[in-house]
Amino acid sequence: MTYVRRTLGAAAIAAAAILVPHAASAEVALKAVTAWGKNFTFVDMYMEWVKRVNEKGKGKVRIDYVGGPEVYPSFEQLEPLKRGVFATMLTSTAYIAGALPESNATWFGFGATPAQLREAGLVAAIDKITREKAGVTLLGMPLQMKFNVYTKKEIKGANLAGLKMRTTPIYDPVLKGLGASTLTVPPTELLTALESGIVDGFAWPGVAVTGPGYARAVKYRVSPSWWVGTDIALMNAKAFDSLPADAQKLLVDTMIEIEKEVPAYFGAKEKAEEQAMDKLGIQVVAMSEADMAKVKKLHWEGGVEAFLMKPSPKYGPGLKKILERFAPK
Repeated sequence: MTYVRRTLGAAAIAAAAILVPHAASAEVALKAVTAWGKNFTFVDMYMEWVKRVNEKGKGKVRIDYVGGPEVYPSFEQLEPLKRGVFATMLTSTAYIAGALPESNATWFGFGATPAQLREAGLVAAIDKITREKAGVTLLGMPLQMKFNVYTKKEIKGANLAGLKMRTTPIYDPVLKGLGASTLTVPPTELLTALESGIVDGFAWPGVAVTGPGYARAVKYRVSPSWWVGTDIALMNAKAFDSLPADAQKLLVDTMIEIEKEVPAYFGAKEKAEEQAMDKLGIQVVAMSEADMAKVKKLHWEGGVEAFLMKPSPKYGPGLKKILERFAPK
């Protein structure tokens, strides 16, 4: 039944052309999908991009938001994007890493803003790769968040020896490097895993700890954050290239505008979340400069090898070279 529902859903969307010119005007309609639901904080700035494009592009181009994982499961959205079922999507680099591991390069900027990463040439480099490998273009990075560690037990410095930590692959070089054993636990089961002792803590986005209820099961949060993750907006390359030049420029220029606002927007969300955790009595475990240097070194050396060099021997070295300016010294 799940397969049937997905197939019918795919057929329904595919029936609507990826580029729909209106008979009475030259306006082109583009379908958009997100890896998370519309109400998730993660999609806020992408939806702001959609709003601004629609305001500025009236009569030329319009983006119609189709939906989130209820339309296509988060991990399965790249294929329909490639086929032109919809035109553009916001996704996590982790969700497309199997096909496009090079997109994980956005996780190795060590606090560099989306604007700085673009200026360094990272967007252009990844765009060339995604076009060649998947027929999709990288519009930009409307999502950047700090990711951190939250524990039930107090830790002393950058030492997780003896702890069982909920993880996803991107965190593993640091968590395992600091002595933790790691488990993959779905978000829907994380609270139960914390309360039952299956895990002693978890790595997670700094904007989404209290909302899902996870905060009530931990006592400590580490500060500063250990990772900065930057996720991406993609577009079907044929759909993009078929647009008039002024419409293409509108899409990209508006994304660049959004990228400049991303750090302040999500920074404010993170600050509000930290204040909410303080009110719940969650204590801060402060990391020294030496602790943070250790964390960053593990993330850079282990992460770049695991997520760029090993899965992408052709493109990994070039991406690493771009990122070296941001790497820990």
